[in-house]
Amino acid sequence: MKILLIHNRYLIRGGEDRNVEQIKELLEEKGHSIILYMVDNLEITGFPFWQKLLLPLQILFSLKSYRQVINLIKSKRPDIAHIHNVFPLVSPSVYYASKNMNVPVVQTVHNYRFLCPNGLFLNNDGRICERCKNGNFFNAILRKCYRNSYLQTSGMAVTLYLHRKLRTFTNKIDVFVSPSEFLKKKLIEGRIPQEKIVTKPHFVRCDEIKPSYEFDNYAMYMGRLSREKRLFTLLRAWKDIPDLTLMIIGEGPIRTKLESFVIQDQIANVELLGFIGGSKRFEILKKAMFMVFPSECYENFPYAIIESFACGTPVIASKTGAMMELIEEGKNGLLFEPGNIEDLEEKILSCIENPKLIIPMRRYAREIAEKKYSYEVGYKNLMQIYNRLLSPSEFKT
Repeated sequence: MKILLIHNRYLIRGGEDRNVEQIKELLEEKGHSIILYMVDNLEITGFPFWQKLLLPLQILFSLKSYRQVINLIKSKRPDIAHIHNVFPLVSPSVYYASKNMNVPVVQTVHNYRFLCPNGLFLNNDGRICERCKNGNFFNAILRKCYRNSYLQTSGMAVTLYLHRKLRTFTNKIDVFVSPSEFLKKKLIEGRIPQEKIVTKPHFVRCDEIKPSYEFDNYAMYMGRLSREKRLFTLLRAWKDIPDLTLMIIGEGPIRTKLESFVIQDQIANVELLGFIGGSKRFEILKKAMFMVFPSECYENFPYAIIESFACGTPVIASKTGAMMELIEEGKNGLLFEPGNIEDLEEKILSCIENPKLIIPMRRYAREIAEKKYSYEVGYKNLMQIYNRLLSPSEFKT
């Protein structure tokens, strides 16, 4: 099978970029032919001023992307177009290019962008906001929700509004792939047809990660260092956890503020390690007593959690978004009320004071990773979607 993968890379690499790389690697391992159409947001930094001013028009419909994808399809003749992120440079033009060439379109939904200009359902104060969910995207313009810019928010809001009116997303996309039931529910609330949405979790390379059922005297956070992750909630809780080290792996816009907070509040048992990639991060993760994931935004499907499970490391996470699906209370982790420092402390201390409870959670976490999130399971789920699209009479959700 020939699959055209389309993706607009982000300035800071995250879960979406990783998912595209994993899908490419997996499909090539299984003998499929991959055709890549990739654009990188780094290009924007080199744009002259006039081109940056015209960026909202490119977000709406990029003639360049349209022509390039048309030519790719003509020359390579893919069976499926699997699209991930199209904003801001690729644009929804690639949906039209694919459908005009009679290529079925699969869209993996990584965030809430079809319903919210910033894709996060968060306002600039970091609070949950669903004002635009039903199509009134001009709420976002008033609040500069996209990159805190009237111009860029206007470009994104107008793009979403017009393509919603044109029914681009509902008519040009054959299947929306949602990694979580939580995101699927939000898409349905935002009037994406339920019959077009399939839930398929992300996957992780369990066969390359040897779990550990023993642990050392530290806990971990792994992920982006940004406001919505609520890392200050975690640090405030850690002020009362003197006997366990917290290692923080990741980079992001609030790293300097986190470092200052740790110094000013004299939290001696916190280490900010920066970005650590590859197998080294798994070696650190698998020896942690547990991972803490305090995010208060509607997380779609955090890779950090399933990677923790693959390492045999349980997770303490806030009770919101996809975390409510991923974590089975007391089996592969614990849930706490979002933003509730006392509840978070209680869950952390319950693990520290009852270390014998950690071992069965570690074994179950790994078991769940192999059962639900392995490469083989991911491949099976992906091929079911592709094959049903190529045989439409068999397609059922």
